Amino acid sequence: MSTAYATALFASKVGTSSGHGLNRMSSHLHAISPTISTWATGDTITVGNLPRQAIVTNVVLKAAGQLDSNGSPTLTLDVGVTSSTQLFKAAVSTVGRAAGASVDTTNTPAGYLYQNTSGAGQAVVITVHAGAASPAAGTLELDVEYYVEDLSGSNP
Repeated sequence: MSTAYATALFASKVGTSSGHGLNRMSSHLHAISPTISTWATGDTITVGNLPRQAIVTNVVLKAAGQLDSNGSPTLTLDVGVTSSTQLFKAAVSTVGRAAGASVDTTNTPAGYLYQNTSGAGQAVVITVHAGAASPAAGTLELDVEYYVEDLSGSNP
């Protein structure tokens, strides 16, 4: 059975930007997960909301330490939005599998310059694609860089 987690940023329900007056100013959605010790397939971490009309320019996923301590680790992670959980990263196998800090800066082609045209904030989620062979307690850090494009003639 999978477990749903939320970062402090999402849990505090910090409001999303309206986009008004933020035309092409770079912003970041940055959060650190709670400490997780299971890393089971299907577990999700809701990070925060991507504002409407946000255009994503970069996504960075980082682990401060090893999350799968097995000699043959199996942990892989996805990053996306609730409607498309692999939008930005799919089955990342470079984060959390080795001792020490690890980071992934590669993004899926569909995630580059993705624009949230849903009309509302979209929840950004990290999903455990494949569970850890030997789970170790730890946290994930996610940074989503974006800018907000105003709608012509609108007052968001």
